[in-house]
Amino acid sequence: MWIETTEGNPLTTFMAECFWPGVDQQQLVAAGARARRAAHAITAEGTFARYLGSILVPADEIAFCFLETASIDAAVDVNRRAAIPSERILEIVQLGFERPGGHIPQSTPSKELR
Repeated sequence: MWIETTEGNPLTTFMAECFWPGVDQQQLVAAGARARRAAHAITAEGTFARYLGSILVPADEIAFCFLETASIDAAVDVNRRAAIPSERILEIVQLGFERPGGHIPQSTPSKELR
């Protein structure tokens, strides 16, 4: 799934899949704040990255963290800097969710990238 930044660089949406025993909402909120700071730092260094939010599945001790970046490397870097314990990072396609500005992405196949 490619989206253009205001600078014309393509962006892709990624999901960090995290098996995280004992994780609670407060820990995931803190991880989200770290991911947001990491994304801002990476963007300031010249590679666009944005933390989009997370989903917690407490019964399964799983969290999904969503990022929009210019590359898988940038997504991995956000995740690493934020110290989020992910099992893998996947390119994803969001269906039925509006993006800022009202853009709804088109469907494309997803694939595992890490």
